[in-house]
Amino acid sequence: MRMLPVAVTVGTRGWRERLKQTFLVTFPALLLCLALDFVGGGVLGKNFNMISTSYPLLLVILPGLSDLRGNVFGAMASRMTTALHLGRIRGVLDREVTTNISMAIGSSKIPLIVLWMAGVLKLGISHSAWVVLLIIIASALVIGFLLGYSTAFITIFPYRWGADPDMIAAPLITSVADVVTIPTLVYLVFFYEDHPDLFYAFTALMMALFVLVIIYSSYTREHVKAFKEVAGALTVLGLIEIVSGSTLESYSGAISKVIILSVMYPSILDSVGNFASIAAATTSTRLNLSGREALVRKEFYFDVGALLLLAPIIGFLTNYIAVHVTSLIGYTGTLIWPFIIGYPFLVVINIVIGVFIAYLSHRFNIDPDNVAIPTVTTISDVMGTVFVVILAEMLVGA
Repeated sequence: MRMLPVAVTVGTRGWRERLKQTFLVTFPALLLCLALDFVGGGVLGKNFNMISTSYPLLLVILPGLSDLRGNVFGAMASRMTTALHLGRIRGVLDREVTTNISMAIGSSKIPLIVLWMAGVLKLGISHSAWVVLLIIIASALVIGFLLGYSTAFITIFPYRWGADPDMIAAPLITSVADVVTIPTLVYLVFFYEDHPDLFYAFTALMMALFVLVIIYSSYTREHVKAFKEVAGALTVLGLIEIVSGSTLESYSGAISKVIILSVMYPSILDSVGNFASIAAATTSTRLNLSGREALVRKEFYFDVGALLLLAPIIGFLTNYIAVHVTSLIGYTGTLIWPFIIGYPFLVVINIVIGVFIAYLSHRFNIDPDNVAIPTVTTISDVMGTVFVVILAEMLVGA
């Protein structure tokens, strides 16, 4: 059955009102994301040399792993926003929410294995490779439960308060993913090294809990279709993320000489992906609710235009905060003007890609809620990683 277009206004009308919402709602959300990203950035910067020396496979997997978490639950947030507009979800404890969480965790398993195998092919099989496999499985389950209910909270409550979840949910959940992903990986490495038997027991416990969640869930044909779309898209995107991971591992020597770049790395990837995911999410919601004609309305261009004004601010703050975080972990860092100047251009390119991917998937009868955000954040990761490597080579060679 074809769903009739629904006339809907997402957010407020007019340039001034949209600008006001952008700076009062979206900007604080992006700023909070930026602050959260530096938790992972600080941990990565402090342990970058240890990881690149003892567990280099983690560097191959890391961009894809971080992006995978944000992709899965960013797509979940986009689906839940549409479901909220249609009245299908009313509370965090709805079985529909639990079902979406189990789908999100399950759909991430195949891409994780793909990323691990790619790392093994690049670096070879070893005992540490098997340890890394168990670490990413354990972290996927722990973080999956945390992010699943965080996603539900971040979408449902802003919607109840009259805010547009599309403008804050995707960036917040991808940043929360980045906050917990890197520290969790590092903690599990230390956990395994100090208490291997407890580590194995903990991993088994998480797997058992996941089975219970699957049993409690209720799957419909729509859920199965969404699962196939997301799992298939994430597997393809996992293959693309190999480029990011391989590039990061190959140029880890140059990056380790400019440690502020390793501190900034999660923030750069996440913030650029946030801009692109906001553009993709708001495009997706409009397409699902009102059809393609929604993209010719002036409100849509007000959204995108107001969003672009934030890029130079976020770029400067990323570098400025990184200087102080780098100092806190015992290194020195300065403002990198090629980054500050180049960052807004990187954002513009990825926002355009975000809108285009959402439109293209809708045109080919693929729900953009399921594929747009994962696709654009993966592309953002590749472009952001190349950007960081270029900066590292410039600064090392200077």
